[in-house]
Amino acid sequence: MKRLVALALAASLLGACVPDILNTEPEVRGLEGAAPVQTFTDPETGTDITLRPGGKLRLKLDSNPTTGYFWYIKDVDSSQLDLLTDDYFADPAPEGMVGGGGHQMFVFEALSTGRSKLVLSYERSPEDVFETLTLNIKVRE
Repeated sequence: MKRLVALALAASLLGACVPDILNTEPEVRGLEGAAPVQTFTDPETGTDITLRPGGKLRLKLDSNPTTGYFWYIKDVDSSQLDLLTDDYFADPAPEGMVGGGGHQMFVFEALSTGRSKLVLSYERSPEDVFETLTLNIKVRE
């Protein structure tokens, strides 16, 4: 009987913790944007990104410049985000194979608090845009 009561008590205590354990919203725990470096790989347009001043945003986007297409920054609030690097990394390919893809890596540093949009386009030219990516940026203390 004592075991049954102890088991019931343990189950009820554990049950009380489950809602808090399942809470994955970082803003509830005060951690929204707290990571010093946040990496987003091929995010969907409309993605919300929260940073803190001095925090870094690494944006990794699939790219294949051998097709003539490349990611370009179209709109960024330079008072809020500073572009630190824009690099291309080719994926490993078998020897002798040409025309393989890779990814572009943009690294930004958050400068000041506020909200803005970061807009990039995957294009050959301004008249030949394949995709546009718009990210919602929030920098908070």
